[in-house]
Amino acid sequence: MGARRGRQWWGYSHPHSRAVAHLLFWLLVAGVLGALYWWFKGRHAPVRAAPVRVAQGVVAGLAVGLVLVGTTWRSLTDLGDAPVCSAPPGEEWGSTVEVAPPTASVLAQKVATWPETGLAMLYADARGLTVCRYAAADYYVGVESRAVAGKRTVNFGDMVISPRFPTVPSEAADLARHESRHRPQWAVATLIGGPAAFPVAYGVDDFFFPGSRNHFEREAGLSSGGYAWEGAGPVIGPAQAAVLALAAAAGAGALVRRRRAARVRAG
Repeated sequence: MGARRGRQWWGYSHPHSRAVAHLLFWLLVAGVLGALYWWFKGRHAPVRAAPVRVAQGVVAGLAVGLVLVGTTWRSLTDLGDAPVCSAPPGEEWGSTVEVAPPTASVLAQKVATWPETGLAMLYADARGLTVCRYAAADYYVGVESRAVAGKRTVNFGDMVISPRFPTVPSEAADLARHESRHRPQWAVATLIGGPAAFPVAYGVDDFFFPGSRNHFEREAGLSSGGYAWEGAGPVIGPAQAAVLALAAAAGAGALVRRRRAARVRAG
């Protein structure tokens, strides 16, 4: 038998890290909902709600600040000379050595995901990551030499932050192609609901349809993304049941308050 491995306390597949990821996701959801409430109704709330309005304003300001930082950094970052991604043996990932001129669709996707891509580029620059281009899709890859949160890749618009890609060129190309298919998903969601719309939608989907059940991952291609088929239906465990119960209770409470307010106005 080999030496016993030390206890692992981090990594996306670890229960602790999974819980932290979901906690951060729900905090993001709460922040987005708080900012929307502040914009549509909180500005006219009574004085006693001032602390709530302040918190919502801070969330809204943080969101706007992140968008401005991402937009500025992406505008100032020139990756035109980024090398075409290649596996260690020197074999190209894409079908062409040079990046082909982008189509109108690709250009629209790049513009729509400008702020998110800028934040990813800022992170890559701060971490000193190697950035290359997957030529077949004109897509950026920031390669982590050491995975901080396990082996899971994280996509941000026009860029993916990933642990070291597979050394087999065909596998690396498959994974890059899979990640580049998330770019139009980011673009559409951003146009509909803003830069935070895709991670919120993805998080909700992944909460009820985890892993290979996730609709976004299925659309991007399960096999190329390294997912094994586990089914298509939702997973309703204790956590999902609790969230559904809380949502139903909140909806019922809102309906009761609305009816009371209607009776008061009518009386």
